[in-house]
Amino acid sequence: MRPLKLTISAFGPYSGVTGFDFDKLGKGGLYLITGDTGAGKTTIFDAITYALYGEPSGNSRDASMLRSKYADDSTPTEVELKFEYYGNIYTVTRNPEYERSSRKGEGTTMQKSSAELVYPDGRAITGNRAVDSAVRDIMGIDKNQFCQIAMIAQGDFLKLLLATTKERMEIFRHIFKTENFSGLQERLKREKSALENRCEEIQLSLNQYRDGIICDGDSVDSIEVRKAKENALPMEEVVALVEKLIADDEAEEEKIKDRKAQLEKDRDACKARIKKAEENAVAEEDLKKNAEKFKEESQREEVLSRRCTDEEEKQPRIKELTEQAAKIEAVMPEYDELALKQKKLKENLAASKDMEKQSAACENRQKKLTEETETLTAELKELQDAGENRLRLNTEKDRLSEKYKKLNALKENLALVAKAKQKYLSSVELYNSRYGKKTELENLWQEQNKLYLDAQAGILAETLKENMPCPVCGSLEHPSIAVKSENAPTEDQLDALQVELAAAGVEADTAREEAGSLKGTYKEKESSVQQDIADLLGETGIDDVQTALTGKLSETSDGMKALEEKIGTEEKRVKRKEALDRELPERKELLEKLRTEMAELEKQLSGLEAENRSLKERVEAIRKNHQFESREQAENQTAAFRKQAKEIQDAFELAGKELQGCREKLASLKSAKVEILKRLEGREELHPEEDAETLHKLNEELAFYDRKEKTVNSRCSANTRTLQNLQTKADDLIEAEKHFAWVKSLSDTANGTVSGKDKIMLETYIQMNYFDRIIQRANVRLMIMSNGQYDLIRRKEAVNRVGQSGLDLDVIDHYNGSERSVKTLSGGESFMASLALALGLADEIQSSAGGIKLDTMFVDEGFGSLDEDALSQAMKALNSLADDNRLVGIISHVGELKDRIDKQIVVTKSRDGGSKAQIIV
Repeated sequence: MRPLKLTISAFGPYSGVTGFDFDKLGKGGLYLITGDTGAGKTTIFDAITYALYGEPSGNSRDASMLRSKYADDSTPTEVELKFEYYGNIYTVTRNPEYERSSRKGEGTTMQKSSAELVYPDGRAITGNRAVDSAVRDIMGIDKNQFCQIAMIAQGDFLKLLLATTKERMEIFRHIFKTENFSGLQERLKREKSALENRCEEIQLSLNQYRDGIICDGDSVDSIEVRKAKENALPMEEVVALVEKLIADDEAEEEKIKDRKAQLEKDRDACKARIKKAEENAVAEEDLKKNAEKFKEESQREEVLSRRCTDEEEKQPRIKELTEQAAKIEAVMPEYDELALKQKKLKENLAASKDMEKQSAACENRQKKLTEETETLTAELKELQDAGENRLRLNTEKDRLSEKYKKLNALKENLALVAKAKQKYLSSVELYNSRYGKKTELENLWQEQNKLYLDAQAGILAETLKENMPCPVCGSLEHPSIAVKSENAPTEDQLDALQVELAAAGVEADTAREEAGSLKGTYKEKESSVQQDIADLLGETGIDDVQTALTGKLSETSDGMKALEEKIGTEEKRVKRKEALDRELPERKELLEKLRTEMAELEKQLSGLEAENRSLKERVEAIRKNHQFESREQAENQTAAFRKQAKEIQDAFELAGKELQGCREKLASLKSAKVEILKRLEGREELHPEEDAETLHKLNEELAFYDRKEKTVNSRCSANTRTLQNLQTKADDLIEAEKHFAWVKSLSDTANGTVSGKDKIMLETYIQMNYFDRIIQRANVRLMIMSNGQYDLIRRKEAVNRVGQSGLDLDVIDHYNGSERSVKTLSGGESFMASLALALGLADEIQSSAGGIKLDTMFVDEGFGSLDEDALSQAMKALNSLADDNRLVGIISHVGELKDRIDKQIVVTKSRDGGSKAQIIV
């Protein structure tokens, strides 16, 4: 990848639009990025990284913080990069999310982030995610890899040079993504711990199962059981002991079952005799109750027979009642007609009253609506000019509003004039101060210079001797020898005073130029504002402007408020007129509907009155021909007749049923007596009291053997479960210990905790391979920069076997054949070593990425620590790196580099706070 042109707008310290035409720098070689501290040298690489990946290069900088704080609201924040990759030219444009002024009205709005990538064929894709994915596909590397390859930040790689094994592990883990190996180490460590805990848990379970062995206290095996619980017997003997206990209990259980079977047989025979005695007693009691019940039911039969005869004599009355009910039911339809006529008449009367009320209400509404319509019509006539007045007032308000804006603008401009004047007057004071200082120094210098010259004569006079020629006049006589002044300055003091005088002159000249510039600015602003004063305030002196402006602003503001009140009143009149235009046609339409409704009501009332007269005549006619007033009365009488008839019939049927039931019960009692007598046939002599005592003794003995059987069964079951658990857990322990042994060995190896060995973890071992390749590549550069003196080498043996090792770095000094730690290198040597290490890392990452092509690189700072010879060697190494097809940009403010590198990008700060850049070829 080779950048062709970079354009940034309101980005970082660059407040405006700044372009970097990298084509001017050529396709290869070194170029210098230099300028003021904080001016934005590294921002150039930040902008390239942001254009490609949507993020700046540094982790401390967020994309949302990229907008320049010096930019004005109208300048958008944006980066455009045109770059070449494998002969194809792409253009990517991005802008971050930032807050900007709203284009509609006042306030601010959030500008959303966006991205666009244009392919060589003109095809374009948009959207942050789509562009991010496309750039990674084109470049073949992500943002972190790009920064590691394309940017050599000396401070970061000095940390890598001097880091411990533990610190390098963290750095390489991030660079080479070796987290999976670290995760594998942790998983093995956790599994080892879990298996160790598992073995301990199984051993605890075995101990608990030993404690669960149960034995009869009188058994000869109780001593062996105690030994087993105290863990004094091997597992094989414990298992054999439990098996013997189970066999003994099973034999005892068989004996108990045989004895219980005999006891149960004797108990069943005893129970059968007791039951037979109880049955005989019950049969005798049943025979006695049967005789008493038979006598009672015979007496009841006589009573029911007489009652049945009485009810049969009432049967003719049923026919009479049924005939009377039928006569009433025959005329029932006429009662229905009577009810309908009465209901209709009642409904019609109610409807007539409602219609009379509706008619009266309609008449009142019609009268009121007519009056309201006339009032509203008169009001509408008065509002006909409302729209014209509103338009006229709005026009006047707009005129005053525009004038008010101009007056406020004049007020702001007057403040700017006053500020410019104040700055000008301050600069004049500064100039006068600096000019006075310069004058004082000139006088002092002349005085000191005279003293110095006078002192020179005194110095010469001190060397004169009689009859020796004077070096000035050649005279052999020296009648009046000059004396050297004690206050005369030395030559160095006079030179220092002259330097101070020159500096004061420069400061005075600078202050004079600044004052002249500020005066021009002040006069220009004052001249510009004079025309606005004349247009808005008339003939007003500059001293009276503020008073006149304040009065004019107040007058204009009051006029606008008065107009707003009038406009508000007119707005209400316009809205009222619009409402009346809608309401009056609706009211007229409603009046017409009311007239139609009243005519319809009068017509319906006339029809109801005629219908009511006819209904009244028919009701009177029906009432004359019937004995009941309504169908309800007729139905009640009919129901009474039929109810009476049904009660007579029900009583007759009930008497018959009860008589029949009584006779059936007597027959049943006779049959029951026969059955009872059969039960008492063949009775034998029984002794239930003796049998009950025998049964009690048998039950007690059975209960004893039940308890004994449960005890033996429970002990046998518990020991059986214990035996199964002991056998299972013993097998589990063997398997768990085997698994733990090989997992422990694997975990100790992966985590570097094998006793007597170097503490090298699996992840470290993988990183060592990368580190060796980096060192090999780095030494190619370091040999050049150190003039063949130094080679980097990874330390093969740990200093001790306590801490982690494997990534410690030493240096071989070929001048004296020694091998020592890189921490012993001087500052300049450390810079060369860290630069070589950084270049080696970049080469390794680029090689690992496979097939990528980066034709540009940046090296950031660090050259200030090098002496002349080391700087030359470093430049030689960088020149070999920057061949004809690769550009290397050195970011530095070291003065010697400006003389060594012709192609430069010079970044400078402007007085407004923003930065500018210039390419020098």
